[in-house]
Parts: sequence; structure tokens; C-alpha cells
Amino acid sequence: MAESLLAHLYSRIKGSQEDVATVSLRYIISSSNSLNEAFNRLLSDALNLDLDDNITYSCQSVGENSERPDMSGVDQSGKEVVLCEMKFYAGLTSNQPNGYLDRLIKEHGKALVFVCPEQRRVSLWNKITDLCREADRELTGENGFRVEVDGVAMAVISWAEIIEVLRRTASSVAVEALPDIAQLAGFCDMMDSTAFIPFASEDMGPDIARREERYFQVLDRLFDTLVANKSIKASGKGLKSSPNRNGYIKYLKINEYAVALIYDRSAWMDPRSAETPFWFYFNDNEWKQTEELKKKLKAIPEYERSMFGNTIGIALHPLLDSQLDEIAVDLMNQILNAMRKTEV
Repeated sequence: MAESLLAHLYSRIKGSQEDVATVSLRYIISSSNSLNEAFNRLLSDALNLDLDDNITYSCQSVGENSERPDMSGVDQSGKEVVLCEMKFYAGLTSNQPNGYLDRLIKEHGKALVFVCPEQRRVSLWNKITDLCREADRELTGENGFRVEVDGVAMAVISWAEIIEVLRRTASSVAVEALPDIAQLAGFCDMMDSTAFIPFASEDMGPDIARREERYFQVLDRLFDTLVANKSIKASGKGLKSSPNRNGYIKYLKINEYAVALIYDRSAWMDPRSAETPFWFYFNDNEWKQTEELKKKLKAIPEYERSMFGNTIGIALHPLLDSQLDEIAVDLMNQILNAMRKTEV
């Protein structure tokens, strides 16, 4: 008789919450051919693609560019055909999704699947498809949370969908797996609902303080960059910065408009919004947005907007792997382009 899931994990798992869930899932589906087949059918349905029911999975298979998908699936001939990346609320790495897509294309693989909480599905989908477009990939046949990228099918499914399929299958053909599935379900529910992520030893290093300081540095440098821009009339004279529990706000005037530069953790965590810490809003009537301006702002995709009180804010996306001045200039251009597009 196979050991219980908790017993299996107790002495083995040292890593992130995603590691725990991934190894747990792989353990469950490898314990029963019926559960493995059910998982493959779920992926086939999500991808709108014919995948073999007998694909089997391994964890953390490192590629030649150091990409490390959480699970990789191989067919009976040993060919890698599908990669799976498991998420709760961790961000995407530099290889996600494009490094994984390159790996699949090179090996003539078929599919890339991301798994996340249902609440994060929209924001994660928007992020990964945006990254594909930024890499000049061809996206075709987008339908819900499924698209084809340069010939590779890509989809986002939820932990809840996986657990429901496994639970339903186990109830009829693999009853012995039900306790393990319940433990995985409980773990995913905890990760989806807990308000506090336990500290790890690496969270105590001074580098964490330096990392957090970056968000404030970016707003300060963005503010200075806007004020120094001679092509616009920007000034923060008489306006104070506003640190708060959610983050930090700096105010200024650009021409006749009142502008707020925002670092906000609540908007950052909101699963309905873009995955970014930075936002801004501007007003055409002192510190209020007229209904005419709001109507124009609502033409912006919903996930690129967030409400700050009664004010519509717009997402700002910082450059990655860039220096502070480069980030500030790019964010300034995003702000000015967004203001121009509303024709205010």
C-alpha cells in the first residue's frame, strides 16, 4: 500500500509552496493510471488538443538554458510533449513563458500549461500573452484561456479544476487516492486564502530591505524625471508625498492636470488587475476626474485599470533587467502616451 501524501512529503520537500503542490500532484497522478489519464484528458480539453492519455510526468527537468519547468510530460517514446508550470502567487521568471516555448518548439513539443488559483487566472493569462506578443510571437486562435503560440498550444487552468477532476475520477476507480487528493485540496485552499505567508530564513537578509526600497526609489526617480522634462510643465511645488500602509504616492502637476504616481500593494495583489506595483492617475478638474475623462479611461482594457477611491488609475509596467534611470524614462513615456491617448 502506498504511503500517505503527508508521509511522502514529510522528509522530502524543502522548497517553495509551488514545489510542495507540484510534487504532491505528480505523486497523486503517478499512483494510478486512471488518475494520470484523467489529468491528461483535462489538459487535452483545456488546450483543445489531442494528447495521449499515457503521457507521464517528472518534476524539475532542467533544459539547456537553465529553464526548469515544474513538470514535464513525455509520451511512450520518451519525447517531451508538454510542460506544466505551477503557480500560486509567485511571479514569472525570465524563462516564462518564452524560454519554455523555445524549448517546446526546438523539441517539437505540443503544449505549455500554467496552473494557478482561479482568482489569478485572468491576470496571469494577460501577463503571459503580453510577454509572448512583446517577443514578437504569433498568437492565433485565442479562446478564453487557450491560444496557439508559434504552433504550440498554451493554456491556463486552475488548481480547483485539477482537484475536481482527480476527486471525481478517484471516487469511482481509485478510492485509495481520495485522502491524498483531499490533502492537496486543503493545501491549495490554504495558499489561496491565507493572509500571511510564513517567513523563511532568506526573508531576513538585508537584501530584502534593499529590494523593497526599489519601489520607493522608482517613484522618486520618476517624479524627478518628469519635473526635469522641459517639454512639459511639470511641478511638485507645494505637493507632498504620501506614504501609507499600501505603499507610496507622489503628487505633481503636469500642465494643468493633477497627477498621482503610485506604488500600491493592494492593486498589485488584486487578481483582477495587471501584475505590477506601479500605477498613476490624472485628473482634469483639480483632484477629480470628470465623467468625460472617466469615459475615455474606460476604453483602456479593464485589467490595465484599477480604482483608487473614485478615481481610475492606469497600470505602469517597469522595464526588467534595467537601470533606475532607464526605468524612470520608460515609465514617464508610458504616462505621457496614456495621457495623449485620452486626448485631454
